[in-house]
Amino acid sequence: MIMSKPSRALTALASTVVIVAASGCATKSYVSKQINVVDHRLNQLQAQGKEALTKQQGAISQLNERLTTTDNRVAAVDTSAQQANSTAGQALQQTQTNASAIETNASAISAHSTELVKLADNFNYSLVESANVTFPTNKWMLSKDAKAALDSLVQKSAATPRSMIEVVGYTDRVGTKAYNLTLSRRRAEAVARYLVNNSVPLKSISLIGLGEEQTPALLAAEVEAFNPNASKQEIRGLARRVRIRLYAPGASSPAASSASLENQQK
Repeated sequence: MIMSKPSRALTALASTVVIVAASGCATKSYVSKQINVVDHRLNQLQAQGKEALTKQQGAISQLNERLTTTDNRVAAVDTSAQQANSTAGQALQQTQTNASAIETNASAISAHSTELVKLADNFNYSLVESANVTFPTNKWMLSKDAKAALDSLVQKSAATPRSMIEVVGYTDRVGTKAYNLTLSRRRAEAVARYLVNNSVPLKSISLIGLGEEQTPALLAAEVEAFNPNASKQEIRGLARRVRIRLYAPGASSPAASSASLENQQK
């Protein structure tokens, strides 16, 4: 069959249209598939981006929490340091105050100690003077020599503030013990009366009569202390005596002088 040129051209055009149409369908499908792939990839990237963003936000949140915690700790440490500095300052100030108070107390204690020493000395009486006046047998009257010895003690007592005088009466062993006890008391009272009459306060005198209580051995030892060369007769004479001792507060303990005045009348 022989076709004319127009028919052949029309046929060729139709074929071309069919081919183009077929080609156009194929291109749309490909493009659609590519778009789907791209969309899927984009979705994946978006999901990954969101996940990464979420992780970053979580990390940032944790970091912020750590920073906040650190800031709080730093603030707490700073507050503690300030409190410690304040406490240290107060402690230093208190220490200085205490040191000043201790120094003041030490001075006061030293002053009080000095006063206590003085007070102790005032109560610590020491022997200053000792004397003996003797009497004839069965007598208790004072002789002139005895009064002279007592006058010396009166003067020393007047010159010694807060002095005390001990008056002790003795007898020999002649007579009963009861009689000798009374006799020794009378002799001691005679001495004390003379002292009071010469301005010695009665409250500063202690008086006792011991009768014949002092043994010969004790008497000999006492006499020997101030008169090692005393004879037996002198020792027997001193058995009939009143011993007078003058004490002073705070005085040292020098060897007290002792005078023996014998007034024996036979």
